[in-house]
Amino acid sequence: MRFIKYILLAMAMTAMLPHQTQAKSIVAPKAYMFGFVANFSDSVIYITDIQTVDSVWYDHKTKFLEGRSTYSNQLREYFANTLNQPHRTCIVVFGLTRKEIEKKYLKMRKPYTGKYASRYELRTLNENEFRFKPVNMAREDE
Repeated sequence: MRFIKYILLAMAMTAMLPHQTQAKSIVAPKAYMFGFVANFSDSVIYITDIQTVDSVWYDHKTKFLEGRSTYSNQLREYFANTLNQPHRTCIVVFGLTRKEIEKKYLKMRKPYTGKYASRYELRTLNENEFRFKPVNMAREDE
């Protein structure tokens, strides 16, 4: 009998705990992004131009890009297949407004063009060389 009371008490306490709601994913009609590519055993740094990408999914609450690994894999595959440089670290930075992404772009470039510019060779990839493709993050269970 005591055991059943403890089980019922545990179930009641679990029911009273706040439930975590799943983050709401939103599709932005367009967003801006750029890629940054480096190999830490090489002094050549690549950065793409700021690109407009249609239908970008992001988490409304955290403003975090969904499918970011897919976007960085697009960049990684470009370097592995086209430029024959397979071991590169690729990141993608995105913003919902042009002003926001330009600020991030300048901040990312600054260490490689400022005081330590002689240590690195910064190369820019324009949209004709590499272009991000939209990623569909729609869930099948919805």
